Amino acid sequence: MERVFLKWVEGLKFLLTDTENHQVLLDTSKESGGEGKGFKPIHLFMASIACCMAMDIVLILKKKREDLKDFSVEITGERANEHPKRFVKIDIKFKVNEEVNKKSLEEAFLLSKEKYCSVLHSVLNKPEINFYFE
Repeated sequence: MERVFLKWVEGLKFLLTDTENHQVLLDTSKESGGEGKGFKPIHLFMASIACCMAMDIVLILKKKREDLKDFSVEITGERANEHPKRFVKIDIKFKVNEEVNKKSLEEAFLLSKEKYCSVLHSVLNKPEINFYFE
């Protein structure tokens, strides 16, 4: 079972810690009542999808012995104007160096999208979510 802990720091700042003690500070913009000193939760959501797929793609390209020298991902999201302001569209752009075979890149992408990326599949196939209070 995966587990993370979120602890309120002050204002709208929270510290996210995993079981290996990696930490990420979350906050929101000054316009939304925060101090802008950490990641917005919505940006972590976007990053989670992008990074999950990126890790899959890099691993697959390395197994295919592709000459991967440069890899980046740009993810943009369009949100609804009304609350809860969920994403209505997400675009993910993968960039690799020109030496990488485009067919290998496409195959790696499809494997991530259709089989391996647990974050993407958690979004596409709604998980059961339970809430508890102590």
